[in-house]
Amino acid sequence: MNKFIVLIFLFIFCAFDISYCATDEIMDELLKNDTSAKPACNLNYNYQSVESIPIKLQITEKISTKKDGIYDGQKVTFKVRQNVKYNGKIFLKQGTIVTANVDGLLTRGMNGIPAAIIIDNYHIEGIDNSKIRGFYKKRGLNLSLMVYPIKWALTPIPGVGSLTNFILGGNASITPNDTVIIYYYPHWGEK
Repeated sequence: MNKFIVLIFLFIFCAFDISYCATDEIMDELLKNDTSAKPACNLNYNYQSVESIPIKLQITEKISTKKDGIYDGQKVTFKVRQNVKYNGKIFLKQGTIVTANVDGLLTRGMNGIPAAIIIDNYHIEGIDNSKIRGFYKKRGLNLSLMVYPIKWALTPIPGVGSLTNFILGGNASITPNDTVIIYYYPHWGEK
Protein backbone atom coordinates (compact mmCIF):
# COMPACT_ATOMS: atom_id res chain seq x y z
CA MET A 1 0.00 0.00 0.00
CA ASN A 2 2.80 2.45 0.90
CA LYS A 3 4.62 1.70 -2.37
CA PHE A 4 1.42 2.46 -4.28
CA ILE A 5 1.09 5.88 -2.58
CA VAL A 6 4.76 6.66 -3.27
CA LEU A 7 4.28 5.77 -6.96
CA ILE A 8 1.24 8.05 -7.20
CA PHE A 9 3.19 10.96 -5.68
CA LEU A 10 6.14 10.25 -7.99
CA PHE A 11 3.80 10.24 -11.01
CA ILE A 12 2.20 13.55 -9.96
CA PHE A 13 5.61 15.11 -9.38
CA CYS A 14 6.87 14.02 -12.80
CA ALA A 15 3.67 15.23 -14.49
CA PHE A 16 4.03 18.62 -12.80
CA ASP A 17 7.69 18.79 -13.81
CA ILE A 18 6.85 18.08 -17.48
CA SER A 19 4.08 20.70 -17.54
CA TYR A 20 6.45 23.21 -15.97
CA CYS A 21 8.94 22.70 -18.80
CA ALA A 22 6.13 23.03 -21.36
CA THR A 23 5.13 26.34 -19.78
CA ASP A 24 8.66 27.67 -20.25
CA GLU A 25 8.61 26.75 -23.94
CA ILE A 26 5.25 28.42 -24.40
CA MET A 27 6.45 31.61 -22.68
CA ASP A 28 9.63 31.64 -24.77
CA GLU A 29 7.52 31.35 -27.91
CA LEU A 30 5.21 34.17 -26.81
CA LEU A 31 8.04 36.50 -25.78
CA LYS A 32 10.41 35.95 -28.72
CA ASN A 33 9.09 39.07 -30.54
CA ASP A 34 8.77 41.19 -27.39
CA THR A 35 10.40 44.59 -27.83
CA SER A 36 9.70 46.10 -24.40
CA ALA A 37 12.63 47.78 -22.72
CA LYS A 38 14.27 46.21 -19.71
CA PRO A 39 14.35 48.25 -16.48
CA ALA A 40 17.36 50.52 -16.22
CA CYS A 41 19.89 49.77 -13.50
CA ASN A 42 22.12 52.64 -12.49
CA LEU A 43 25.37 50.79 -11.81
CA ASN A 44 27.42 53.99 -11.53
CA TYR A 45 25.89 54.82 -8.15
CA ASN A 46 27.76 54.15 -4.95
CA TYR A 47 25.07 52.89 -2.60
CA GLN A 48 27.58 51.86 0.07
CA SER A 49 27.70 55.24 1.78
CA VAL A 50 25.44 55.26 4.81
CA GLU A 51 26.04 58.89 5.74
CA SER A 52 22.69 60.63 5.74
CA ILE A 53 21.25 63.98 6.68
CA PRO A 54 17.84 63.91 8.37
CA ILE A 55 15.38 66.50 7.10
CA LYS A 56 12.40 67.22 9.35
CA LEU A 57 9.22 68.24 7.57
CA GLN A 58 5.71 69.32 8.47
CA ILE A 59 2.73 69.14 6.16
CA THR A 60 1.21 72.47 5.15
CA GLU A 61 -2.40 71.30 5.00
CA LYS A 62 -4.05 68.49 6.97
CA ILE A 63 -4.95 65.37 4.99
CA SER A 64 -7.18 62.61 6.27
CA THR A 65 -8.87 59.43 5.11
CA LYS A 66 -12.05 60.87 6.61
CA LYS A 67 -12.30 63.34 3.74
CA ASP A 68 -13.44 62.06 0.36
CA GLY A 69 -10.91 64.19 -1.55
CA ILE A 70 -7.72 62.22 -0.79
CA TYR A 71 -6.52 59.77 -3.47
CA ASP A 72 -3.46 57.77 -4.51
CA GLY A 73 -0.95 59.93 -6.36
CA GLN A 74 -2.21 63.15 -4.81
CA LYS A 75 0.48 65.81 -4.43
CA VAL A 76 1.02 67.06 -0.90
CA THR A 77 3.17 69.96 0.22
CA PHE A 78 5.55 70.05 3.17
CA LYS A 79 7.78 72.71 4.69
CA VAL A 80 11.18 72.14 6.26
CA ARG A 81 10.71 72.52 10.04
CA GLN A 82 14.20 73.80 10.87
CA ASN A 83 17.44 74.70 9.10
CA VAL A 84 19.36 71.64 7.91
CA LYS A 85 23.15 71.86 8.16
CA TYR A 86 25.77 69.85 6.30
CA ASN A 87 29.54 70.39 6.78
CA GLY A 88 28.84 73.40 8.99
CA LYS A 89 26.79 75.22 6.33
CA ILE A 90 23.05 75.61 6.00
CA PHE A 91 22.01 73.09 3.39
CA LEU A 92 18.24 73.72 3.51
CA LYS A 93 16.55 76.73 5.05
CA GLN A 94 13.56 76.53 7.33
CA GLY A 95 10.36 76.93 5.32
CA THR A 96 11.72 75.42 2.10
CA ILE A 97 8.89 73.78 0.16
CA VAL A 98 9.02 70.01 -0.34
CA THR A 99 6.47 68.14 -2.46
CA ALA A 100 5.57 64.47 -2.23
CA ASN A 101 2.89 62.04 -3.35
CA VAL A 102 0.33 59.96 -1.51
CA ASP A 103 1.86 56.62 -2.45
CA GLY A 104 -0.70 54.40 -0.77
CA LEU A 105 -4.08 54.81 0.78
CA LEU A 106 -5.87 52.17 2.82
CA THR A 107 -9.41 52.74 3.97
CA ARG A 108 -10.51 51.58 7.39
CA GLY A 109 -12.06 48.17 7.55
CA MET A 110 -14.26 45.84 9.51
CA ASN A 111 -13.07 44.15 12.70
CA GLY A 112 -11.24 47.30 13.79
CA ILE A 113 -8.72 47.42 10.93
CA PRO A 114 -7.35 51.01 10.77
CA ALA A 115 -6.96 53.27 7.75
CA ALA A 116 -3.47 54.26 6.60
CA ILE A 117 -1.82 56.97 4.51
CA ILE A 118 1.59 56.35 2.93
CA ILE A 119 3.67 59.29 1.67
CA ASP A 120 6.70 58.86 -0.60
CA ASN A 121 8.48 60.29 -3.69
CA TYR A 122 9.73 63.51 -2.12
CA HIS A 123 10.99 66.34 -4.32
CA ILE A 124 13.11 69.27 -3.17
CA GLU A 125 14.01 71.95 -5.70
CA GLY A 126 17.75 71.93 -6.50
CA ILE A 127 18.44 68.52 -4.92
CA ASP A 128 18.93 65.24 -6.79
CA ASN A 129 15.79 63.21 -5.98
CA SER A 130 17.67 59.91 -6.34
CA LYS A 131 19.62 60.85 -3.19
CA ILE A 132 16.48 61.34 -1.09
CA ARG A 133 14.97 58.44 0.78
CA GLY A 134 11.93 58.75 2.92
CA PHE A 135 8.81 56.85 3.62
CA TYR A 136 6.12 57.99 6.00
CA LYS A 137 3.16 55.92 7.06
CA LYS A 138 0.41 57.08 9.39
CA ARG A 139 -2.27 54.73 10.67
CA GLY A 140 -5.52 55.34 12.44
CA LEU A 141 -6.64 53.75 15.70
CA ASN A 142 -6.25 49.96 15.55
CA LEU A 143 -9.15 48.28 17.34
CA SER A 144 -8.51 44.77 16.02
CA LEU A 145 -6.56 43.71 19.12
CA MET A 146 -9.66 44.47 21.15
CA VAL A 147 -12.24 43.17 18.66
CA TYR A 148 -10.82 39.72 17.91
CA PRO A 149 -10.75 38.44 21.53
CA ILE A 150 -14.33 39.64 22.01
CA LYS A 151 -15.31 38.02 18.73
CA TRP A 152 -13.84 34.66 19.73
CA ALA A 153 -15.35 34.86 23.22
CA LEU A 154 -18.81 35.43 21.71
CA THR A 155 -18.48 32.81 18.96
CA PRO A 156 -20.14 29.96 20.95
CA ILE A 157 -23.37 31.99 21.00
CA PRO A 158 -24.75 31.58 17.45
CA GLY A 159 -24.58 34.80 15.42
CA VAL A 160 -23.37 37.07 18.24
CA GLY A 161 -19.63 36.87 17.44
CA SER A 162 -20.34 38.07 13.89
CA LEU A 163 -21.72 41.37 15.20
CA THR A 164 -18.17 42.50 15.98
CA ASN A 165 -17.51 42.56 12.22
CA PHE A 166 -19.25 45.93 12.09
CA ILE A 167 -16.70 47.66 14.35
CA LEU A 168 -14.54 49.85 12.10
CA GLY A 169 -10.97 50.96 12.73
CA GLY A 170 -9.95 54.59 13.02
CA ASN A 171 -9.27 57.10 10.25
CA ALA A 172 -5.71 58.23 9.55
CA SER A 173 -4.72 61.87 9.29
CA ILE A 174 -1.48 63.81 8.89
CA THR A 175 -1.51 67.26 10.49
CA PRO A 176 1.05 70.09 10.75
CA ASN A 177 1.81 68.84 14.29
CA ASP A 178 3.27 65.58 12.87
CA THR A 179 6.99 65.49 12.09
CA VAL A 180 7.94 63.65 8.92
CA ILE A 181 11.62 62.75 8.61
CA ILE A 182 13.28 62.02 5.28
CA TYR A 183 16.98 61.41 4.62
CA TYR A 184 19.39 62.92 2.12
CA TYR A 185 22.42 60.78 1.18
CA PRO A 186 25.05 63.25 -0.13
CA HIS A 187 27.61 60.65 -1.21
CA TRP A 188 25.37 58.49 -3.34
CA GLY A 189 26.54 58.71 -6.91
CA GLU A 190 30.21 59.24 -6.08
CA LYS A 191 32.70 56.65 -7.23
